[in-house]
Amino acid sequence: MTSRNLFFKMVRQDIRRRMWCPVLIAIAYFLCLEVRLLMEIDRYGKEAGRYFYDRGFYDIAVFVREYFFGRDAAMMSIVTCAAAFLCGISGYAYLHSRTQLDTYHSLPVSRKQIFWSRYVSGILQFFLPFVIHMLICAGIAAGRDAFFIETVPVLVSYIVLHLLIFAVSYAVTVSAVVLTGNIIVSILGAAVLLAYSTVVDVLANLLSDRFFDTYIVYGNRTYAGISEKIWCFSPLSMLLKLFSRPNSLTMEEAKEFYKYDASYMWVLAAAAVAYSLAAYFLYLKRATEAAGRPIAFGAAEPVIKTMIVIPVSFLAAVFLGMISPESASGSWFLFGLAFSFVVLCILMEIIFRLDIRGIFMHKKQFLFNAACTALIYIVFRYDVLGYDLYVPADQQLQSCAVSIHDLMPLPQRADVSEFGSHYLGEGEYRMAHMEMQGNPSVMELARKAAKEQLTYRYFDHYEGIETVPEYIETMNRQKYYEPVSFGYKLQNGKTVYRKYIIDIADPETIRLLADIFEDPEYKLGSTPLFDADWDIAFDCVRCENNFKAAKIDLTPEMQAELVETYRKEYMELTLDTVMHKIPVGTIDFRTERDHVSSSYSDEMIVYPQFTGTIALLREYGFDMEEKLTAEDVGSVILRTHASHASEGENDAVEYTDKEQIQQILDSIVSDGLVNPVIRFTDLYDERYDIDVQYNAENGIKYYYRFLRSKLPDFVPAF
Repeated sequence: MTSRNLFFKMVRQDIRRRMWCPVLIAIAYFLCLEVRLLMEIDRYGKEAGRYFYDRGFYDIAVFVREYFFGRDAAMMSIVTCAAAFLCGISGYAYLHSRTQLDTYHSLPVSRKQIFWSRYVSGILQFFLPFVIHMLICAGIAAGRDAFFIETVPVLVSYIVLHLLIFAVSYAVTVSAVVLTGNIIVSILGAAVLLAYSTVVDVLANLLSDRFFDTYIVYGNRTYAGISEKIWCFSPLSMLLKLFSRPNSLTMEEAKEFYKYDASYMWVLAAAAVAYSLAAYFLYLKRATEAAGRPIAFGAAEPVIKTMIVIPVSFLAAVFLGMISPESASGSWFLFGLAFSFVVLCILMEIIFRLDIRGIFMHKKQFLFNAACTALIYIVFRYDVLGYDLYVPADQQLQSCAVSIHDLMPLPQRADVSEFGSHYLGEGEYRMAHMEMQGNPSVMELARKAAKEQLTYRYFDHYEGIETVPEYIETMNRQKYYEPVSFGYKLQNGKTVYRKYIIDIADPETIRLLADIFEDPEYKLGSTPLFDADWDIAFDCVRCENNFKAAKIDLTPEMQAELVETYRKEYMELTLDTVMHKIPVGTIDFRTERDHVSSSYSDEMIVYPQFTGTIALLREYGFDMEEKLTAEDVGSVILRTHASHASEGENDAVEYTDKEQIQQILDSIVSDGLVNPVIRFTDLYDERYDIDVQYNAENGIKYYYRFLRSKLPDFVPAF
């Protein structure tokens, strides 16, 4: 018998010996593929497409192509990883038995043939049932007129993708089995290797968030919320990277349905080859006597202990710190770190020695790990590396993005993807699209903020506050603390993000903020509405003023004129106006499909000096400056805040007299218009809540505030 024939015979024998494995995989995929596809198609028929409309799909064929054979790969990859884990553990479990090893090694075949025959057998036990199920699904879809020629390349790509996901996870699992000597440790080792880099990245983010005041994450985000800079060497990290959603998209890219990063499949292929070769060479070096031991290679034992004990100790400390009564306090964190470290060291020794008496062995390694743990804690706790003080030098900087969190009157979203909306928050959009250059105030503000190191901690704990006046003074100071994010785009291609707390009661800080806010690059880079590449055809605009709301249908000409007019007036807007002027209303550009309206821009603020925008909206049919008359109102209910009144004085007072109602209507402003300036101005009287009971159908259900300069005489004072 030739070597090739012998190899295939060994593959067939292993498949027959482990027939339960492909059968179990086939059952799992039958439930996850055919059954679920039939359920989705049945739901589509019964609900007349509404179910798929809610999810962003308007045709069952599009759903099958773009979701079932596309975006659904993210969820199905979990099943594929489980199949790889099962095939890897079961295929090489014989390495844990000396009797089986002696039997295999006595056969007239090389160790190379034994390894690769088992390896190929494990892949086939997944691949064959998976491909059969995929072809059955294609047949089901074709029978329901949901499979066309355009679906074929998507189906092929889906099969190749899952084969690569399986190959990486399978190779890592086999490596874990070869490294260990019993089934329990193999399972634990495989779990660790499959997710280790993800756990380390999560831990780094948690520690940075806890100890660094300026820490903030922007950039590509995975489904788990992990940053794009994740150190990807474990399969789970690779999958999170594969299915992450890029946020620095152009308009054309955002219109495309995003499934997964096809270019990253080459990384999966390279990783599968590398891990497979590593498992093979470890197999060749593995001694027969290693069967039954916890670790097959003694030199790897201290490394594995360190890699497990240190990160898990910090994870336990973070968890205990988060659930403690004072989550910002370090005492419970330190207790959790010390306690979990000692327990894990003891547990590791028991596992590796298989004897409780082993807890007293390897004292030097215990001290080494303790020193490493203490050093990591000191580096984070005392910011030894100067993370919070870091600001790049001017010669290192290519450009800078800035996001003034609560001083930006455009809570703009980028919500444009046709299938399953792609959403960018205002900060993420600015970090990805803004590139400010040549404005010295940007870096001057960054250096000033980094040097001052202002935080909210003082106000969270109210340290040293003993009297009511001190409390009031502290709260007044707190309301002027404002977060500002910076994205430093460096000459070396990296982007560094920082979030600072600034004091906007400081005149110098306000001067710098004004220079940044009034810079055209800041305003143009703050919202997709002003980006020529994001040319959205809006169907309507929803307008609100102090009392009313209405929808105006837009023609393309009306849209272009309104956007250009608003853009021109917004470009002349000053920071002083944003902080101290009460708006007259808001406009919200919206898109519609099948009578369902969705917001694109959110509520964009209109200020009194936006005369062109106000005039244009009046021409379109909505008056931003329209006043409400007493005839439009049934009654007005006035309440006082309990925090400003003694017990019993905060009962509601209802006004029904038309003259009094008119005086109130001429003296109030809605919460919706007050909110943008609520922290920066005393133009309104916050002691009262006013509830207007409309007769008109388009009245806005807000509470209202009195303008201080127009408080009616008949309103009770306190």
